[in-house]
Amino acid sequence: MMTNTAIPAAFFALAMVWNGSVAMAESSAAKPAAKGAPPAKTTPATRAASSADPFEETSPPPKPAARTVVLAPPKPETTPAPPPAQAAPSKELDAFMKAFEGNWKCETKFAAGSLGPGSQPPGAKTDVTIKKQFGGYAWHGEFKLAKTATTEATTGVFQIGYAASTKQATFLSYDSVGSAMMGAGALAGDSVTFAEEGFLKGVEVKVRETLATRGPRKIYHKVEIEQGKGYQTIAEDTCSK
Repeated sequence: MMTNTAIPAAFFALAMVWNGSVAMAESSAAKPAAKGAPPAKTTPATRAASSADPFEETSPPPKPAARTVVLAPPKPETTPAPPPAQAAPSKELDAFMKAFEGNWKCETKFAAGSLGPGSQPPGAKTDVTIKKQFGGYAWHGEFKLAKTATTEATTGVFQIGYAASTKQATFLSYDSVGSAMMGAGALAGDSVTFAEEGFLKGVEVKVRETLATRGPRKIYHKVEIEQGKGYQTIAEDTCSK
């Protein structure tokens, strides 16, 4: 049986053992690292990690900023350079048209069937005037077809120019019965044949129109129309001064 004086002594001894264990644990924790081992490096990240609360909620990493795509402006379409402007009136056209200048009295002959199946239109009289215009860049013409028993009186104008880029004479005409034609053709000696497209009395057609000289003070004119059977002659003019 333990005496009262032994209890405090035993308690005191137990406290000493407990304190010694705690002191040994603290001294081993504070003991420096063994020789030869480099000291552990600390960084802001490790310090932040050691001090962070493991139970604290962490916010998700920020989303990367949206990339802005800038599209390059489309390249402008390149257009071919226009052909150089004609610097001066065509000498070729001037030489050709000299024979056609002036006032002309023409005998107009219509082809059989030209005014309808089986038609035999009589001849007619036509007055034609052709003169230089626009400083020689074009020639202006006017015609007046007299009325007959089967044809109405018709007036009209035409313009002959020159396209240096294609080396062709150009032709433009319109008249009082709704015809309008445009075309071009190469000069060939003393004649030119224009391949034209347009409207004859309001009907869309293809036309071939020929101008030629027929000796001194005489010229010739022919009109052909394509109506699905090849070009057919519609009218011819023989003109003199």
